[in-house]
Amino acid sequence: MTKQLFRLFTFFFVSYIAISCSEQDIPDIPGNSGNTDQGIATIDQSEIKAEGGSFIIRIKTDGAWQVSSSETWCTLNKVSGNGNSSITGYLEANTGVERNATITVEAGKESATITLKQASGTGTSPIYAGRIEIPKLKGGNMNLFITHTTTVNGKELPTFSLEYDCTQKSARWSACTFSTATPDNDAGRGDKFTEDPSIPTQYQTHYTDYTNSGYSRGHLIASSDRQYSEEANLQTFYMSNINPQIQDGFNGGIWANLEKCVQRWGTITNNQDTLYTIKGGTIDKQNNIIKYIKADHTIPVPKYFYMAILSLKGGEYHAIGFWFEHKSYPSKESYKSYAVSIDKLEEYTEIDFFHNLPDNIESVVEANYKESDWSW
Repeated sequence: MTKQLFRLFTFFFVSYIAISCSEQDIPDIPGNSGNTDQGIATIDQSEIKAEGGSFIIRIKTDGAWQVSSSETWCTLNKVSGNGNSSITGYLEANTGVERNATITVEAGKESATITLKQASGTGTSPIYAGRIEIPKLKGGNMNLFITHTTTVNGKELPTFSLEYDCTQKSARWSACTFSTATPDNDAGRGDKFTEDPSIPTQYQTHYTDYTNSGYSRGHLIASSDRQYSEEANLQTFYMSNINPQIQDGFNGGIWANLEKCVQRWGTITNNQDTLYTIKGGTIDKQNNIIKYIKADHTIPVPKYFYMAILSLKGGEYHAIGFWFEHKSYPSKESYKSYAVSIDKLEEYTEIDFFHNLPDNIESVVEANYKESDWSW
């Protein structure tokens, strides 16, 4: 071989190797609407499911490059390199609200910024949303559906469920059931208010938020509602289950008296019977909020409180609602005076209660209530 042919062969061989080495680990980016192309960088998808997952970034440049992630839960298998390349990234599972991670790619004077969006996760099994006591969820990225559970006799038992509005740092409602699985075992009052571990830190409320607010830490699902185990009772002290309440004449008065009545209704001896309860304060509309106890307009003081009750006894359903203005009531004021139908309660709250019932049963039991159906 002549020197000229040798040099020509060497040129093409080296060129081939250079191209091969820089392209061999670059997978094709599938064509879909989630692609983001910013010149020097292309990502195969810009939205990741709450369960987490991987993504691919393809870098197109002749020189050196660096890449970084804004979040620790978004990791990259490579952060620097030279020439065309591909990077595999991974997002951890999300148990909170919708979140974003920013990927920054720099190559010489060029740069690209790619935003990855990850769907919200609830930290709870979706099977619980189909339970009879669960109202129709408002949903959205900033509303979390959470079910707290305990294990009783080797079986997972829902303690209570709630839908938590992260923008308000307050529950829209809390719901629970009474049955033979939740007997009054006199578990006691744990009396230890703590942050709800199922809520992302930035949206949690704290015991001290209520200090000097003028309002008590009012339970939705009462401590005395969950007396079948100490663990279940302690869960009622999660701050997510707490609303600001006027103590004298309300939390310690008419509301507490109705809670005792509901607990009597919830004393179940037949395995086929259940009492379904939903409790909440109005936080969805500004005209249903008295004030906020935090300067950042979070933790609203509801203008109204309500309960929605459904009884399954002897194979028959009966329902009743209660609607209270949030104020101090005289000590002898009867909660019976504030009973309403579920249809009326839905009109007041704009919440669809007991929507998981068969439609023919729901329409009948929600239309009216009879005092004679309830043991006052």
